[in-house]
Amino acid sequence: MIFFQQSAVVDKGLTRSDLPQGRTDTAIGAALAAMAAVATVVATAPLFAAHVDVSQFASGADFATALQPLIGTTGATLFALGIVEAGLVAAMTISTSSSYSLAETVSARHSLNLDFAHGRLFYGVAIASTLLAGGIVLIPGAPLLAMTLTVNVIATLLMAPALLLLLLLANDREIMRDLANGWWANLAGGTIVISISVIGALYGVITVFPNLLGK
Repeated sequence: MIFFQQSAVVDKGLTRSDLPQGRTDTAIGAALAAMAAVATVVATAPLFAAHVDVSQFASGADFATALQPLIGTTGATLFALGIVEAGLVAAMTISTSSSYSLAETVSARHSLNLDFAHGRLFYGVAIASTLLAGGIVLIPGAPLLAMTLTVNVIATLLMAPALLLLLLLANDREIMRDLANGWWANLAGGTIVISISVIGALYGVITVFPNLLGK
């Protein structure tokens, strides 16, 4: 999302005068994402209360199926739809981020405002990465949950240096000029980077050693 966000800001052609609207847009998106994450945790809480062994689940569909007798068909259906929505958002943002990154690397045209004829590489990478991910999901017996957790651990651990680089960039007055971070922004940003680093490290440990907390 970090890389998608910066590319989308450029793609939309936002200028300095658009900063208030851009910040509002980002804040609303972050709040909605956090609400969705909290709702997911709350929705799956009955599984833990019922001592359901989720370690054997292979995908999000298993969670929805296990939740049905606990929260009803409607609740389980809403949870499943939420998982589908999250997957669609992830597919769009990750594939588009990959397209932006590759196109910028090879100096190719990259924008969602392009038609396919003028953005073959940009759209081609998005389509190819989406099809590749879809193909992996369709592999019979693939350990999807384990794969998802592994990817999340890697992403979480890599997020800290990415945020640190972003914080350093925001403090570069040669680039940012009067928009460079002040002390309060650095305090907030530093707190976020440190928190994510600690939580990410703990997340990685309990994923690799799932029985550690039980012991």
